[in-house]
Amino acid sequence: MSDIYRRCGCRTADGKAFGPLPDRATDKQKAAACPTLVRDSKHGSWGFAVSAGTSAGSGKRVQVRKMGFATKREAQQERAKVIDQIATGRYKGDQKITMAAYLPDWLDRRVRDGMRPSTELMYRRYVLQDILPALGAVKLAELRKFHVDKFVQQLRADGRGATTMRRIHAVLSSALSSAERLDLVDFNAASKIELPSTSKSKTRIWEPDQVRAFLDAIADSRLAPVFELAIFTGLRRGELAGLRWADVDFTKRELVVRQQRVQVGHTVLDGAIKTDSGQDRKVSLGSEAIGALVAWQIRQEGERAEWAAAYQGAGHVFSYEDGRPLRPAHISRTFDTLVERSGLPHMRLHDLRHEHASLLLSGGVDIAVVSKRLGHSTIAVTSDLYSHLLADANRAAADAMESVLPPKTSVAHKLHTFAE
Repeated sequence: MSDIYRRCGCRTADGKAFGPLPDRATDKQKAAACPTLVRDSKHGSWGFAVSAGTSAGSGKRVQVRKMGFATKREAQQERAKVIDQIATGRYKGDQKITMAAYLPDWLDRRVRDGMRPSTELMYRRYVLQDILPALGAVKLAELRKFHVDKFVQQLRADGRGATTMRRIHAVLSSALSSAERLDLVDFNAASKIELPSTSKSKTRIWEPDQVRAFLDAIADSRLAPVFELAIFTGLRRGELAGLRWADVDFTKRELVVRQQRVQVGHTVLDGAIKTDSGQDRKVSLGSEAIGALVAWQIRQEGERAEWAAAYQGAGHVFSYEDGRPLRPAHISRTFDTLVERSGLPHMRLHDLRHEHASLLLSGGVDIAVVSKRLGHSTIAVTSDLYSHLLADANRAAADAMESVLPPKTSVAHKLHTFAE
């Protein structure tokens, strides 16, 4: 059959649709078509069918069919356009695909390309629980900015926080950017959407005497060594929870940050830590950090003996009494309780990381060393985070430089004032 044809909406006496009438129809095709279509060249409308290769998923032949053209010439022009798009890889495919069909497939491709398990878990939660219930029925090619804006406004009405809203929007925007690159849509409908601003959390830092007061106050707490190590090493919550004894070298007085335990909702995932340099991050340990780890190791061995065969240890440094590795959320809750009991100003667990950096910089430690201990990708990241502390260090450096010189014995110049 020719790929250019005419068709109408007429039906046979028993209600069946007539077949199409190809541009160059055979007698058999004319007999199957609407009689009026055969007699009257203006009856019905023109359409075409073009092969688009085979489906990557099923391997079946894919055909593009379009109808509704007033003239044969219009159908031929559109047919040529589609053929060119198919040949150059710009054809958008099935315009009937919905967001519900596209998003899971997009996410699966992202995971295959490489994605951290914790990131995958977060993406799937946002896609399944937030985006699809609101936008799943909308056709991908018909998604417009007003759909996305309405979705964002609904998130706000549901009481979602600004940070969460921005994360959900980022997932949606990433999916639509991918669709745009694949020519499935003409534009990213999630771009230039007005989002709520996020207020940067104020970093709280204790004074050195307050840090010591906190350590003294928590001395009797079972998990005190966790927070001692956080202060003395600057490790993140997930890095503390993921630390294993195999990564602690008492002889070299250092630990290596290789693993992390990340909690998304109620799910906890263990995974290796990726670094831009591809090298392990080594953190030297001072005497107090070593002492805290040794004391904890002795306690843990006592618990292992007490639990005997029921002990579930897997080599993690910090664990529950039965050996199971600590859940990250449990570490945070315990810290919040201890801070409240201490009577000290409120501080988040993550602020201990900033406390570590503050103590180092205040002690005159080079920023490159601080950056390396914290595991920042560049020194610029460290400088941006702690610029206020660096200003103090810079002033102290100027005073220190001048103190090295002997006192001056003569006045080399005269100070002038505006009054003169």
